[in-house]
Order: sequence, then C-alpha cells, then structure tokens
Amino acid sequence: MMDNYFLNNPVFLKYKRRFDWKKLRRTPQLVKAIINERIVEIPFALNALSVIPRDGKVLDVGCMESLFPLFASALGYQVTGFDFREFPYQAPNFTFVQGDILDLPFKENEFDAVSCVSTIEHVGIGYYSDPADDVSADVKGIKEIRRILKPSGLLILSVPFGKAHIDHQQRVYDTEMINNLLKDFNVTSVQFFKNTRPVLGNNYWEKVDQNIAEKIDYQTGTECVCCATAVKH
Repeated sequence: MMDNYFLNNPVFLKYKRRFDWKKLRRTPQLVKAIINERIVEIPFALNALSVIPRDGKVLDVGCMESLFPLFASALGYQVTGFDFREFPYQAPNFTFVQGDILDLPFKENEFDAVSCVSTIEHVGIGYYSDPADDVSADVKGIKEIRRILKPSGLLILSVPFGKAHIDHQQRVYDTEMINNLLKDFNVTSVQFFKNTRPVLGNNYWEKVDQNIAEKIDYQTGTECVCCATAVKH
C-alpha cells in the first residue's frame, strides 16, 4: 500500500480527544461530520449505469481514491479503472490501467460507458502531478473519451459548477463551459447539487435549479456540482 493514500469517502468524521473523568483517560469524541460532493455524485453515477447491461464494459477515468469503480464492479459491470497515478486495490470484474487521459490506450468504440466523476476539472492543471497542459486539456480529454465510446455509448460526468474560474487545483464550470465540453454528445440529463451549511448541525447536499447553481461563487473547494449524462452521436 502506498504512503499517504486515502479513499475519498462521502462523509468525514472529525474527532477530538477529551479527558473522560469517569474513565480517567482521554477518549475520542465526535465533533463534526463533514459531507462532500461524493454523497450525490456516486449515487448519480450508479443510477446512470442502470441502463447498461450488467456485463457491460465500463471505463472509470480518474479512479484514484474513488469508491465508485469498486461499487460498479461489485454489481457485475466489467470495470476498467484508469488514472495517471497508481490505484492500489484489486477486485473481481476490475482491471486497472495507468496512463494519461489525453492519450487513452484503448481502441475506438470499445466501451459501453465511461464515468468521469470529479476528474475532468483537474486535467491539464498539474495539481496531482499529472502533466500540466493548456487550459483546453479538459476538452481534449472529453474528445478522447468520445473516441473510445461505442456508438450511443454513455458518458457519466460530474464537475464543480458555479461562476467560472480556474485555480491551482481545478476548474469551476459554468453553463457555457459545460455546453462546450459536451458539444459532440447528446445530453440526456443534467442535475445540480449545492452544498448547504445550516447554522446548527452538519452540512448536506441538496438538489437545486440551474438558475440557483449558476449564481454560486466560490474560490476554493467545491460548493456545487453539475452531474450529467450524455450519449455519443
């Protein structure tokens, strides 16, 4: 197992060690539960896969630290995980291939579906030690994905959404950027989910209308996601 590896779970639990006078020792106590965008992205992606035969060939681009390919392979899909970094797990119905999304080592029309969950926004930026490319590397990556999809093959995509900007880690997409990304596909569904932080209690993610999502402005992290499905022309 590689050093400093973690799984990007939908829920993180934050603990603090406090002194328990009854037990006369320090014990961990739950302080806060933090819920990230995987709480909506993974169910969306698994539901989208339901139109694919259970023995269908699925490519999960950007599988590093993700639970999704393990869930999908456990359901019987023939999953290939792909990432620039090494993926440390083995599972039935799962194969890992290491490489660059801008040069996918697969033949044309090979996969029934490609999932790209919170991945394309990082391509070409170099935050995860992948090659830094120009700002249009995400569009190039989607073209490669389209190439290896079968005719009428399914693309499952999720990206940060709101007022557009690019930082040292990722792109945040607006409607124009999404349309440009998917211009060579027939879009079949689009949903938006917003991070909500009540004054008391844990945060949660809720489905919102596009006009609300478009107004969200943030400079760090992810406060809203766009989840979409599209099919190859």
